[in-house]
Amino acid sequence: LILFIALLAISLSGVYYKNVNSSINPSGECDLTVGKCTFVYKNDEISVNFLSPIVTEEEILLSIELPQELKLPEAWVEGVNMFMGKTPIMKTDDGYVTLLGSCSLAKMQWQLNLNIENQNGQVKTYSAAFYTSPE
Repeated sequence: LILFIALLAISLSGVYYKNVNSSINPSGECDLTVGKCTFVYKNDEISVNFLSPIVTEEEILLSIELPQELKLPEAWVEGVNMFMGKTPIMKTDDGYVTLLGSCSLAKMQWQLNLNIENQNGQVKTYSAAFYTSPE
């Protein structure tokens, strides 16, 4: 009985660890601070990644990859622990770009939001959190 309980505990710990540390996130939320965020959409994936360092008051380049049948009508960044408005994410020839305002907090928490529209006009928001600290 003790062996069975130990194996069950190890198995449940493994499942928990795999789900918590997975870069693919079906829930629509992700921590972008640790790297590329990948969201599940049906049998495909939506991904977002910073291509340049996350520095306030400088252009920040992003990569946003979508399946062909989806559109990105709106994307923005907003402060979580200090509201600083909605900063748009704009499409360029090289990908996407945004600019973060300067903040006096020791650790600023941000949320990147993607409104993804499918072929039926339904919109779902995917969110990715990240952080900045003053230099």
